[in-house]
Amino acid sequence: MSPTAPGVSVSTIAATATATECHMLKIEGLKRLRIMHPTGARLESCPFEAAGHTWRIMCFPDGAHRHGGFISLYLVLDDAGAVVAGDIHVEVKFSLVRQPGAWGALWPAHSRSKTFIFNKKTITGGFPQFITKEQLEQSPGFFRDDGFAVRCDITVIGKAAEKEPVVLARDLKRLGMVCHCKDEMCKRHHSGAARGVMWFRQAFVKFFLGCFQV
Repeated sequence: MSPTAPGVSVSTIAATATATECHMLKIEGLKRLRIMHPTGARLESCPFEAAGHTWRIMCFPDGAHRHGGFISLYLVLDDAGAVVAGDIHVEVKFSLVRQPGAWGALWPAHSRSKTFIFNKKTITGGFPQFITKEQLEQSPGFFRDDGFAVRCDITVIGKAAEKEPVVLARDLKRLGMVCHCKDEMCKRHHSGAARGVMWFRQAFVKFFLGCFQV
């Protein structure tokens, strides 16, 4: 590790993420639910905790407005305190859950994912056309006995900025500066750089003298 170079400091801004947590929503009796909840009418899960916030899942069994014939899925922020805090960037992934015994080779995964921004004006994010009614009902690997299940993976992402305690040799190199480190790794690094400089000087001298046929 190199000592801090005079007049040089380095800070890093990096994306951070909570551990991904999930919630599974099961829908049973889909045909009857469609009769009770036509296009534009929604079902809601119970509130649940994930990634440090409270959420609910909205499911439109016959599609959200202007999306009839689809299964529409949305994640809803149900945490009033978090809404006031500002924007929350969330990676949301909805996936169909395979029925027990279903072979993955026959029924490849069906999922949709996207990063949404939740705040006091926007508390929902999702997929109005997650899957069509026909596609779901023709997939026995996911749809059985008039029911199916979806998994929602939630990851809250953010950013953090911190000043690095020491300036590394590789960062000085990127700045075009010479590092006078004492550790062995930097000595090898600098010796390689020195060899490159020496080769360039020798080539230049040879070319220059060649012009005068010396």
